[in-house]
Amino acid sequence: MTETTGSSGAVRFNDETWETLSAATRANLCFQCGTCTAACPLADNTPMRVRMLVRRAQFGETDPLIWKCMTCAECNASCPRGVDIVGLVRYLRQGKWRTREVPKGLPTLLWGIFSDGNTFHLPPKDRAAWMQDVKVPGRGSTLLYVGCTASYDPRAQRTARSVAKLLNLAGVEYQVMGTDEICCGEAARSVGNEGLYDDLQERNSAAFRQRGIERVITISPHSFDALKVGQAKYGGPPVVHYTQALEELCDSGKIVSKVEKRVVTYHDPCYLGRHQGVFESPRRLLELTGLKLIEMRNNRAQSLCCGGGGGRMWMETDPSERPGPRRVAEAAGTGAELLATACPYCISVFESERGSEPIPVTDVAELLASGARG
Repeated sequence: MTETTGSSGAVRFNDETWETLSAATRANLCFQCGTCTAACPLADNTPMRVRMLVRRAQFGETDPLIWKCMTCAECNASCPRGVDIVGLVRYLRQGKWRTREVPKGLPTLLWGIFSDGNTFHLPPKDRAAWMQDVKVPGRGSTLLYVGCTASYDPRAQRTARSVAKLLNLAGVEYQVMGTDEICCGEAARSVGNEGLYDDLQERNSAAFRQRGIERVITISPHSFDALKVGQAKYGGPPVVHYTQALEELCDSGKIVSKVEKRVVTYHDPCYLGRHQGVFESPRRLLELTGLKLIEMRNNRAQSLCCGGGGGRMWMETDPSERPGPRRVAEAAGTGAELLATACPYCISVFESERGSEPIPVTDVAELLASGARG
């Protein structure tokens, strides 16, 4: 597949490229109804228009605003023709790497993944730092895949420790890869480097087989999505998010958790909800603790994006374009005492952009662990 660059500098697809792209994303079926633009959380405060992005692609051009996309998939969920607009964005971003038109910071991100095996560009020897005060059985066919953020980010490490403690409490035999764990490749895939993503998936698949892994539990919804898609391709084990695994343990009576009765509202992470269809497991866990759950107006498949997906965690975003503050305000407006979610990205964004809103932000696993007993 090849592309050509016109006199205007715009990259144009040849027929073979367009046919391949249409087969993969159904972009040829778009009839420009504009539903995607109406659903996009960026439509109100940025010049990005998803409908125009797709239309320009139909004419063989790449919209320069593709880097604003958070790959939240609200457009996918709303499209009446089933166009995979997120897949289209990823494909268009691949072309931008070939013409070296990528935002500042992304080359450093990919070098960090390539050379250090993580998105933080930090030493692999520090990847197991999250395990302080947590004893991991180190046996069994289940793997707790911690991921880059929960391994290196101090705030997200608390979530990883909570999940590990809950698995211990339930008597689950599981392994972690510690310093041998490498990136899942989600960040590379989201910014358009499918080659690096595939390489990481293949390496992870080989590592899972070597350890005899038959099931993978992830902390991050982004790892969940990346590994679930990638391991299906490379014959790896089934992958679940920690909320699904903990729900099973609660249902079997291996974990019982009761906390102080408070009112909580839950934010659906895009990659757990819209991308993978997991809406009820986190809610059941919250309700099993005795918390009263109150919903935001935009919930489940209509949940507002935090703004951290699609590689936006590594790109500068103008404060006026960030959807995070709007989401926190919506949560506070419910009257809830806590804002719970199940994604390290969402927690990082909400805590940094909470502003004057008094509502605390926490993870479902942390709430469950705070009142858990075996």
